[in-house]
Amino acid sequence: MIDADREHHSPLILHCHIPKTAGTTVSAGFRKSFDLFHFHHWHPDPFYILTAEVLENLLEMIPTLKSITSHHLRSFPLSINDRPTFLTTFIRKPEDTFISQLRHVQRRFSSLPEEVRVFWPPDTPRLTLRELAWQYLERVTASQDFCPQTRFLCNADAAGQFGLSDGNDYGLDSHEMARLILKGFHFVGIVEEMKKSLEVLADRLLQYGVRVYFDLNLKLNAGAESSRPAWLTPEDPVGRRVLETSRTDQLLHRQFHEEILKAHSDLRKRRWLGFGPAATDARELLTSSLRDTPRSLVNSVNLYRSRRADYSLTPVISGKACSDLLELRAARTVADRHTLVKSEM
Repeated sequence: MIDADREHHSPLILHCHIPKTAGTTVSAGFRKSFDLFHFHHWHPDPFYILTAEVLENLLEMIPTLKSITSHHLRSFPLSINDRPTFLTTFIRKPEDTFISQLRHVQRRFSSLPEEVRVFWPPDTPRLTLRELAWQYLERVTASQDFCPQTRFLCNADAAGQFGLSDGNDYGLDSHEMARLILKGFHFVGIVEEMKKSLEVLADRLLQYGVRVYFDLNLKLNAGAESSRPAWLTPEDPVGRRVLETSRTDQLLHRQFHEEILKAHSDLRKRRWLGFGPAATDARELLTSSLRDTPRSLVNSVNLYRSRRADYSLTPVISGKACSDLLELRAARTVADRHTLVKSEM
């Protein structure tokens, strides 16, 4: 029997799925963990946004819902119907995201909605990957940078309420706004560090009293060709353009990559993650400090012995309901800073 009171206080996981960031794999983990109480949402219009009002109606219809994955979770409420949310997303190296997107569009071009195909050359399936990259960037970066991950986070409607716009209807290219939004998330993972990210995510959710099960070897919705193109180098003019675009996305990736590595390093010190990480810790200390190696081995033994008792479902962090939307909070802060700078000029 489902405990309704516990469900009300348990956070609703909102997996904000930035396109081409391994979201299908993450969603599969939530499906495995929550079965029918996980909802993988899809909508044909790339500009559609799941607003707080829509989520409120959904939760009224299915109050036992535990998690939602969607490309359209581009509004970031800290609570829904007085139930706290747990906001999570993954970001990826911009050039790898772009190449993955090109391959995906080429494979599925004929089945894509017209609202999506309109942004791509009509002969997309017949072009080489290099030609498609060049033509697409000619279309979308003629007057502004590409940065789709930043624009995903900084939706145009929220930014526009505070006079922030660069003319792009999908979203704003603002590193400051995107960084503030992600700082308000409960977890930000890195695709290139998927195993570490999922281990930290599982631990973070456990602190809220939620247990999830991720297959650390699962990789869904990946094309047969996953290697980097040979032309994706600074020496090739097209490769150089791909590598140099999406500067804001690069800044975000660099910052949160460092944060996930630190979070995982801290996790390894207090939770048993397997013999592999323990051996890696010992080798690293062996090369840097012989004095600390025995201490590391003793810590690994203690973590191994306590591994079963380590996974209590008693929440360490209690989610608190808050009516704020992260994107509006961030947009207001950025607009206020811009106003202050102008007043001092």
